Amino acid sequence: MNEMTKLAALLEQAHVPFEMRDHWSDTKQICYPNCENVVCDAVCFPGSYGYSDGLLEIMGLVDEEETGDTVEGWLSADEVFQRIYHHYRGWEPQVT
Repeated sequence: MNEMTKLAALLEQAHVPFEMRDHWSDTKQICYPNCENVVCDAVCFPGSYGYSDGLLEIMGLVDEEETGDTVEGWLSADEVFQRIYHHYRGWEPQVT
């Protein structure tokens, strides 16, 4: 199972709304909560940050001050799921 498929399964199991659509790069894109009102989207395509390792790149739910960018890559499905789930449930992630 690749990271995109795993992310979709995690979101489905948690009953978090999302849509998966075809991305312009002939891959898939996950949009949370939907493709019309995107809070966060995840992709993995040639040229995306993390693609060579099979990891995800997201736009949205990114700390731009920390990353210096509007996107963040090299994320696992579990890491992306945690960000989306915390946003959906209105939780702030715990910093350790």
